[in-house]
Amino acid sequence: MLQTKVFQFCRSLYGVRCELSRRWSSQHHILGAKTVDTGGCLEVQHPHWPHSLRVTYPWLRDHCRCDQCFNHVTVQRKFDLGTLKHNIRPAAVNSTPKELEVTWPDGHKSKYDYQFLWQNTFEGRRTSYKSPRLFWTPSTFPEPDLTTVPLSALESSDKNGIQKLLYSILRHGFGFISEVPPDIESTRLAVEKVCAVQKTFYGEMWEMQGTNLPHYDTAYTSEYIGPHTDQTYFSSAARIQVFHCLQPALEGGGETLLVDGFNVAQKYKEKYPQGYDFLSSTAFPAQYKEEGQQHASLDTVFKHNPVTGNLQQFRFNVYDRAPLSSIPMEKMQDFYLHFSNLVKTVQNPRNEHWLQLQPGMVLLIDNWRIMHGRNKFSGMRIMCGCYFDNDDFSSAARSFSLQSPVLQEAFEPSQFVAHCVHPSFHPSTATVQASLVTVCSDKSEDLKKHHKKEAKEDKH
Repeated sequence: MLQTKVFQFCRSLYGVRCELSRRWSSQHHILGAKTVDTGGCLEVQHPHWPHSLRVTYPWLRDHCRCDQCFNHVTVQRKFDLGTLKHNIRPAAVNSTPKELEVTWPDGHKSKYDYQFLWQNTFEGRRTSYKSPRLFWTPSTFPEPDLTTVPLSALESSDKNGIQKLLYSILRHGFGFISEVPPDIESTRLAVEKVCAVQKTFYGEMWEMQGTNLPHYDTAYTSEYIGPHTDQTYFSSAARIQVFHCLQPALEGGGETLLVDGFNVAQKYKEKYPQGYDFLSSTAFPAQYKEEGQQHASLDTVFKHNPVTGNLQQFRFNVYDRAPLSSIPMEKMQDFYLHFSNLVKTVQNPRNEHWLQLQPGMVLLIDNWRIMHGRNKFSGMRIMCGCYFDNDDFSSAARSFSLQSPVLQEAFEPSQFVAHCVHPSFHPSTATVQASLVTVCSDKSEDLKKHHKKEAKEDKH
């Protein structure tokens, strides 16, 4: 019996398909991985991983990155998935210090870098991902040194300024660019260093002067505007909204209001779990109407990641609600109960952070998370701004190895889980890790204390 097992192990070790048993394992160099055939999939254990990974054989064949199966120039697949057999099994598996080698029954050979396996399998990314988000209240509002980047840093060739600004938006939901000349063209040039400007029916760059009404929107008045997110009447609202106050209100007022919508959603979910479920599953309409423009969308308040179930977007705008024709009578009372409770939660002054925007300071907010508003004002007040599309913003974040919570967050490699990083990883990753930790570490303890304080206050 013992001789048979040794014989089976030796044959599998050298990549020879074993006819006596369909189970095999291999363990080579100390930096290599141990592989175990579990029948329908391959279990890979690597000394630098916190746990093993299980990958199916169809997945492995589909993800071969040889030149025959993958175009490395266009970064597109070439393998014909129609030829894949769902019960495919390898003829041999061999692990080296750098990669996993698989030989298939037809003789095709595939190689998989361990970094690739960890970052592109469900189990690997689910473990590695640590959300950068940090919810805040007025008492824990981040300090300017964490969220502000001067224009000169955005213009630097090392790109560290852009990276810090993007990370601030991902972590806190907003960021500032300072030292920007107070005119619309300088504002455009500054923000375009971060991301391409999105064109809407407002144009690319919009400008508000006084109380003129180039568009039929409350924003173009001098009235108070409560906390809300923009473009709920679009099927895909802009991800980032940009504000630059070129001239504060001459006769006072016009302060900007910011509310962390994800923090509000968390509190609402804890207090009204049934309401949270209702507003996560029940869609109602929003609209925008003016001459030549008829925009309408039907969606829920809370939108979640389809894989993790985590909150992905908070859509809240009481001004743009259309006639409520999407909810049947038997659910109408539930809607008004749950939505009115949400409105009260949003309007709680303890969630509101007020600030006076000044010329030269450009504010960028995550419109999928942060609600904004404005105090009423008197006299001439000039504002300009624009929007970033979600796809363009997320692409910019990924280009700096920053994970975007919107991008199926369980599938984003962490920048902080050092024990999951194999020595063969590209050194630029370590640079990003160090810079991000530098950005946030000096305030982390203070923020933890503030959050504990808020938790105690909420109990009373």
